[in-house]
Amino acid sequence: MIKAATSTRYVTPDQPCFMGGYGMRTEKSDGVLDELKCTAVLLEVEGKPIVFCDVEILMLTAEIVAHVKQKLDQTYGIPAEMVVIAATHTHAGPEIRSERLPMFDETSDDGFWRAYQDLLRGTIFATISECFEAELVEVSASCRTVEIEGLYGNRNGIGKPEDKDVTLIVFEHNGATVAAIVNISCHPTVLGAQNLKISGDLLGYISRGVKEKLGVYPLMMQGASGDMSNRNYRQGHDAQELTRIGEGILAQLFASQALKPLSLGKPLAESYHWETRYPVDKGMLRNLQAQIRQQMEAETNYDKHKILLSSIYAIDLKLKKEEITANFDAAIIRLGDIEICKQPGEMFSRFGKKIKAASKAKLPLIWGYADDYGGYLADQGEYGKTYESIMSPMPKGATEEITDDLAWLMSGAME
Repeated sequence: MIKAATSTRYVTPDQPCFMGGYGMRTEKSDGVLDELKCTAVLLEVEGKPIVFCDVEILMLTAEIVAHVKQKLDQTYGIPAEMVVIAATHTHAGPEIRSERLPMFDETSDDGFWRAYQDLLRGTIFATISECFEAELVEVSASCRTVEIEGLYGNRNGIGKPEDKDVTLIVFEHNGATVAAIVNISCHPTVLGAQNLKISGDLLGYISRGVKEKLGVYPLMMQGASGDMSNRNYRQGHDAQELTRIGEGILAQLFASQALKPLSLGKPLAESYHWETRYPVDKGMLRNLQAQIRQQMEAETNYDKHKILLSSIYAIDLKLKKEEITANFDAAIIRLGDIEICKQPGEMFSRFGKKIKAASKAKLPLIWGYADDYGGYLADQGEYGKTYESIMSPMPKGATEEITDDLAWLMSGAME
């Protein structure tokens, strides 16, 4: 038997704030394009609960997640491994990492990020609590997966490996939708660096569109989106472009009403931990930064200039350290026909597809930015060449090692 409940609350900042995601944007927000949301889905399968929660923000810290999970365990007795709290990765939300604030203004620390972290803790807990306090409804589960065409793809080049599948999971009771999940692998960077309006960007837009059709906000499950965006399909960087891309995805997702039934089993979670430490090669980074500055002088393309500037900021952050510690905590969550690889990173789509292909389940999914922020998981052949590899805390070759491990786990090799 499957039972479900869902809840949505808002986490929109109530004052201007620095926004995360673009190194070249140093101004504070100056308004709200759409409200930021937090959505939770509580499933009870064969009497065992599991909680999924998304937050429309760039990233979440491990400390915020741990605080909420501990409180949920104390209040409702649900163990930490049965709770997943993830960011949608919008680049039009508040920056909450204190170490990133000097990028904007080294003399400015108005305390917003501390107060906003408190708001996140409280709202995430309240959203999930509302599900536990609600009367759970018996539901059936079904899904459909659509490959989206002509709107987004691998942002590092058309024709490169990409995952354009969007999956809609619906939980229904007597024909009415009780809860829903949307899994999509695409950076919410439709709104450009010049945008100063708070917004959930692409995933926020899709969630509102799904609510109009189904009556509930879906949980937005960001996939392996490290190299996925609308960069090569753009006709702008503003709200009009957001509407064009968002409506295009929704139209393709709902072009067919056919849904395939899913059989869910008692949730199980297999954890995975990877960690390494390595010294910062400051000489190499300074040389690379000098090369990037030379490229910037000749670059006139807006998107390429933005990436180069962000690379310079990423190197600045690494140069402040003598050593980098890279932690990566993931898990395979098994729910019968659904298997989810939840992981904290910005995984390139080709690696996500490899992990999904290893699964024997009817519906394997990747869920990124989950329970922490682990940085980019880029191809070792692109190290030193792309922004993602420069930004990543992972050493060269780590992505391939982690992917092989997770694919092995996803295959059920431990069973």
